[in-house]
Amino acid sequence: MQPLKILLSSILILCFANAQAQTQQADQPARIIFENVRIFNGTSDQLSVQSNVLIMGNIIKAISTRPIVAPPEISVTRIQGNGRTLVPSLIDNHVHIFMSANNQAEMLNPKASFESLEKKAIEEAKLMLLRGFTAVRDVGGPVFSIKRSIDSGKTLGPRIYPSGAMISQTSGHGDFRMPSDRSRRFGGQITRGELMGIGFIADGRDEVLTATREDLRAGAS
Repeated sequence: MQPLKILLSSILILCFANAQAQTQQADQPARIIFENVRIFNGTSDQLSVQSNVLIMGNIIKAISTRPIVAPPEISVTRIQGNGRTLVPSLIDNHVHIFMSANNQAEMLNPKASFESLEKKAIEEAKLMLLRGFTAVRDVGGPVFSIKRSIDSGKTLGPRIYPSGAMISQTSGHGDFRMPSDRSRRFGGQITRGELMGIGFIADGRDEVLTATREDLRAGAS
């Protein structure tokens, strides 16, 4: 378990630094120096010797076995690694931030406001960053406003590449209706899931094209 503890500690160090960087103004990139770390670079099966790393904004500016001295007029945050392993940030290509934070019963509960559900999703995004993921591909769910909040620095979280509402045929993977909910084609109403942007129920080529264009219109990447 010790290697896992070392890895998790290093991820937390890196993510707290990333969180600090996001709170900086665009014209004043954060300057962070990691001291006394061993680096896993993703290409070698060997860790580096004890090293120091200078980060400016989101760019690695220097890696040195010698102490990195910053000009006195520049504000620098120094983080002591104490020999821990520093790893590159992680990318998750398949997440559902909104649906990871809220289960199906909560999402379909008419008494649960969208704001309360989104609040939990914002916290989930922050926790995802602190787990080491600085970029994610969200493949379904209403995360456009969460992405904008993160991008503007109002909240903490990874860089999100959103897909928007899941597109599903009737009774498919993204059909979140309750058994008592009738199809809108046969006397039913638009589903709560569709109204919140969780999913689109689309049958046939034309409906799938329309649903896809709606997601793109909303900002899907």
